[in-house]
Amino acid sequence: MITNSPLLTRRLTLRMSVLKLFTLLSLFFLIALASIPLQAASQLALSMGVIVFVYSASSEAIQHSKKRELFRLFAIIIGCFLSIRYLIWRGVNTLESDDIFSFIAMITLFIAEIYSGVIHLLGCFVNIFPLNRPRQSIKQFTDEKIPTVDLVVPSYNESETLLEVTLRAAKMLDYPANKLNIHLLDDGGTDQKVFQENVIAAQHALTRRKKLQALCQSLDVEYHTRAKNEHAKAGNINTALLNMDGELVVILDADHVPTTDFLDRTVPWMIKDKDVFLVQSPHFMDNPDPIERNYFSAFTRMPSENDMFYNTIQKGLDFWSSSFFCGSAAVLRRRHLDMVGGIAGDSITEDAETALALHALGYKSVYVDKPMISGLATESFSSFIQQRERWAQGMAQILILKKPFLNSGLHWYQKCGYMSSILFWFFPLPV
Repeated sequence: MITNSPLLTRRLTLRMSVLKLFTLLSLFFLIALASIPLQAASQLALSMGVIVFVYSASSEAIQHSKKRELFRLFAIIIGCFLSIRYLIWRGVNTLESDDIFSFIAMITLFIAEIYSGVIHLLGCFVNIFPLNRPRQSIKQFTDEKIPTVDLVVPSYNESETLLEVTLRAAKMLDYPANKLNIHLLDDGGTDQKVFQENVIAAQHALTRRKKLQALCQSLDVEYHTRAKNEHAKAGNINTALLNMDGELVVILDADHVPTTDFLDRTVPWMIKDKDVFLVQSPHFMDNPDPIERNYFSAFTRMPSENDMFYNTIQKGLDFWSSSFFCGSAAVLRRRHLDMVGGIAGDSITEDAETALALHALGYKSVYVDKPMISGLATESFSSFIQQRERWAQGMAQILILKKPFLNSGLHWYQKCGYMSSILFWFFPLPV
């Protein structure tokens, strides 16, 4: 169903505000309730009741009933209650030691448990009301209202064949041709690489540049490169933006092939609300990562880590106005990017950092839960680990440099959303 009702939008906003207030009050109530001491028999009865409820909520009959979401909500509330009650019990009744060594071990373990409890509570908070947005289409707008778009494909060392597939798919997008410009941003053929001292590497870079220039000419795509490889992907995009004037910017990774309706489903959110700086869509991976490939064909039997993030977490963050830029498969408003100096570059996770800066200025993000991008997951285990290390390092940099929990521009629930995404990556420490 396609909807464009201002009344419906206002009702949705009011409902979300009420739910946010309800969640905050419920948290205080849970803390007060969890601190009430109970006798052993009462505690046992409570525990058994919780086990029976959770088992019932997970049954197939409940999962296919209309009350599934209600049971899910109660299960989350009970989980939060148990975590809070356990941490209070641990802190009040069990912290005893006889010497400095046992004291250090005790405190270390308790801190690890506090971390786990906080991550659990933040995760429950983020995912308590996943937002399912209605379908949109640019066909509901006149040609005058449809904005111009610059679609950019940053590249470093990807093959010509891979880039050709992505660029050809971009050319087939269902969008007015006179309002869409496609650009290849080649960071593998920069002047720095073409004129480097290593003759063989320089020749390789020059050959790459010529081949990609020829490819772009044959596809009627604009080719961009730059003088130096500075600030990685963020620097590549920001340099190219100086030569573009589209109202919107679409970023696709070199291996992210869009469906024809990608712009049709995402751009309307930008037209409807001028304060929306980002429309993010899921990254759908067409191949298994090393873990899925080697763990008894997990790719075909169970949801992946990628699916968990894009099918659940981002929808939860979207409710709390905290869904963030994931580097690709996204539409950004050029005017908003210019306000923060383009794609951020203080951390190596420039995407989340950019979203944080614009959320702090009061602008909005939208998450469209419709897979419209087909990408490739890392194929080697070393690349898989390096990717996760990069995400963890970038989130740590954002925590230290940007301090979202102290950012006065963010609402309290946005701070919780960002801290949930950041603190998750510290799990190896307590483990």
